[in-house]
Amino acid sequence: MDRLAHISNASNPKRYLTNIRDASQKIWFRLDLSWRWAIGGVLAVRLLYGLWSLVILFISPLAVQNLILNGEKVVSVFDLHSSQGHLYERTVNGQTLTFRPAGQDELIDVQTGTKWNVSSGQATTGKLAGRYLSPATTQVEEVFPYHGVKPEPADWLAVWQRFDTTWFQKIAEDGYAATDGSTAFFPLYPLLIRLVALLVGNSLVAALLISTFALLAALFLFHKTAIEYADVESANLAFIYLLIFPAAFFLLAGYTESTFLALALASFLFARRRRWLVAAIFGWLAALTRGTGILLVIPLAYMWWNQGTKRRLQDAIFALLTPSGAATYLLISNLGTLKSYQTAWHASLVFPWEHFTELGRLIANHLVTPTDILNLIVALLFGCICIFVWLKITPELGLYAASMFLIPLFGLNPGQPFVSMSRYVLVIFPAFILLGKWGKNAWVNRLILYPSFLAALFFSAQFWMWGWVG
Repeated sequence: MDRLAHISNASNPKRYLTNIRDASQKIWFRLDLSWRWAIGGVLAVRLLYGLWSLVILFISPLAVQNLILNGEKVVSVFDLHSSQGHLYERTVNGQTLTFRPAGQDELIDVQTGTKWNVSSGQATTGKLAGRYLSPATTQVEEVFPYHGVKPEPADWLAVWQRFDTTWFQKIAEDGYAATDGSTAFFPLYPLLIRLVALLVGNSLVAALLISTFALLAALFLFHKTAIEYADVESANLAFIYLLIFPAAFFLLAGYTESTFLALALASFLFARRRRWLVAAIFGWLAALTRGTGILLVIPLAYMWWNQGTKRRLQDAIFALLTPSGAATYLLISNLGTLKSYQTAWHASLVFPWEHFTELGRLIANHLVTPTDILNLIVALLFGCICIFVWLKITPELGLYAASMFLIPLFGLNPGQPFVSMSRYVLVIFPAFILLGKWGKNAWVNRLILYPSFLAALFFSAQFWMWGWVG
């Protein structure tokens, strides 16, 4: 009968396709609801940002920024297709020029309408024809840092080779160095890149694959967690809000956000189920991924204590093992992370309110950027949300949210108030669960969806064009 059915299907392609569709639907709907959301979410955002990056490559092949670096007025130009960067002084005959793209390998200055060749810096047509832009004293590597890693030749992949990604590639390929700032990055993610690169032969591809699969796991665990602390409708909305957050593209990039989020969520869920040894292992791995993983011990300790008469001493010991991952790395590196933040990254220990002082200085000097505004809004919004998480959901989620929110505010890089807050809050999953609960109100839902989606398109494009986002 099976053979006859196969012959019948082969002779009737329409019926054959229908059978395949029906079988696929059966398999799909047998999957756990959270797995369906996770798989669909990863595919949706990969497709969205993949297509959007191709649009950016087509409409803006040159990334041009008019900057002031170390007191020097410069124009930076980066070719998104060839991954070649150029840096020139933009003062000619005492006049400061402002540049914008003018086609393939050409710039035009706003003041005189002169066209300039990007590769040579020579004015080709216009009022200043024949003149040259002087090379900037700032090195190109300082603006477009690759840290010795080879630029990716495929432009559709190269748009993801930005900032911290190149650091992780550098560590995966060449290891740590004591004085270059690399010890600021914790070891688990670059170790995974090194291992996967042995299979795929490319550290950038390895980083993106790790982030993609980590995101799949994180979304599954996040949806599960949101259902447990809220309800299915809130979980669905929280899931969407996370994926359209303005900095959500970092979850797909060669960054640690997805990996850390997956490990932190796994630690939480296993602790909630009183499987403390497994929870401790995931917490330990999270602390090897990012230094803030040390703080997982705070909500885990509360969860253990809150178990009342059912708590066991050995479970407490397991919970306290969580920060040992980060502690081990700090000892092995001879506190290299802390030294890197102070020397290579010029970060200093401050009180959180000093970020407002630095922001005021930028505003007074007309140096504030859209990214600064985004980070300010995110810091204010999530600061309030963390309070409501404690009051409206549970204290353990409030402790986690407050820890992940506050610790970055105790460090300050000169000229970068609230630096990377839009990225750091991605791992504050309780905040998105609370937004999911609030989002059941139609007006709140619209207020979150529309601005977030538009901002996500804007800031992802800025990231691909070597604009600092987080």
